[in-house]
Parts: sequence; C-alpha cells; structure tokens
Amino acid sequence: MNTLKHKGYIGSVQFSEDAGVFKGKIEGIDSLVTFEGSSIKELTDNFQKAVDDYVVYCNEQGIPAKKSYSGTLNIRISPSTHNSIADYAAAEGITINAFIKRALEKAVKDPASVMATPICGYAPRISDTSRLEAPSPAYGSRDIAELWIPSKDIPLAKTIASRMGWDFLVNYPESGLERALYEMQSGKVTEYSSFDEMMKEIDEEDGKI
Repeated sequence: MNTLKHKGYIGSVQFSEDAGVFKGKIEGIDSLVTFEGSSIKELTDNFQKAVDDYVVYCNEQGIPAKKSYSGTLNIRISPSTHNSIADYAAAEGITINAFIKRALEKAVKDPASVMATPICGYAPRISDTSRLEAPSPAYGSRDIAELWIPSKDIPLAKTIASRMGWDFLVNYPESGLERALYEMQSGKVTEYSSFDEMMKEIDEEDGKI
C-alpha cells in the first residue's frame, strides 16, 4: 500500500482507473477524511490540506484527533511461531502475553532494532543484479542498487561506499509513491503537464546533439 505522511498522520493512496486519479484517505482517525489528485503534487498538496483542516476542525470541536484504541489486540501467527513464543516465555518464567507485550513495546520504542534500513547507492559497476534498477542510457549511465542492512551497520556501509566512490542515500523512501515524490523533489524526475510537452523537450534536446 502506498502511503503519505504529514504531521504524524498517514494517508493511504490507491489509483482509480475509472476516474483516472489518485484517491486516498487519512488512516488512524475515527472520521472518514478523503483526498485525491490527478498528479503526485496535487495529491500531496490535497493530503496535507486535508490533514490541516481535520486538525483545525478537531480543535474547534474539542474532540481528540487521533483514533482511540482499546489496548486489546488479536493477531494471527503460524503454529510454529506460536510454539517458539511459548518456549521462550516458559524459559524466562513469564506468560506468552507478557512476552509478546515486551517484544512489541521494544519494537515501537526502538524500530531500528527490528527493522532494516534501506540504502540506495550509485556505482559504475555492480556484480549483483538481483535488486538492480538500470536506468535507460537516455537518462544516465549509472546503475542503481538498493541494499537493506541493519541500522547498526550503516556507519560501515557509509565507509565502504565512500571508498568505492559511490553516492548513497540513507532512508530512501519505501513506497512507490514516496519514491516518486523524492525523485521529483531531488530533480531526478521532471513532471510534465502533457505528453506533447514532454516530447517537445525531448525533440529540443535531440536538436542540440
């Protein structure tokens, strides 16, 4: 699922083929607040405006903005995982519920301890192409490699990348929509108002060669 983030709020996004626009809603709230846009910029602007308007409305009405949760959570896991949790809990002399509660609290307080951090790097030659995105020669001759590594290994990865002469970016956006937004903001992607506008610029560039 593609998501957007603004002021601590998350918006889920889907593309509507019938309407030809991106549609989304703000997650984690009791009310239904939707937004849409025909381009990434319009979608982002409308999402941020929807969040701002919703927060203002909640403040004016004196109601909590965020959704309230009961604290009771039912999860589905595989029997083998359930068995392993029971064994670990028994070994520590605590209940299964206490073991799961502690593990979840640790994950929330320190996400880096349980999640890998993506690093995007550029290199002239890459031997491992299992996760390689090679851009068209028309847009550049460098290859792009994505590496997912534990956060504790980031300093080592930076050192290696520096010695290899690579450019790299830590915390590269995870969703396709976030990546598109990042690449637009960093100047890697140009947004055109129409197909004709794009072709006109390509023709002009070809004429300079």
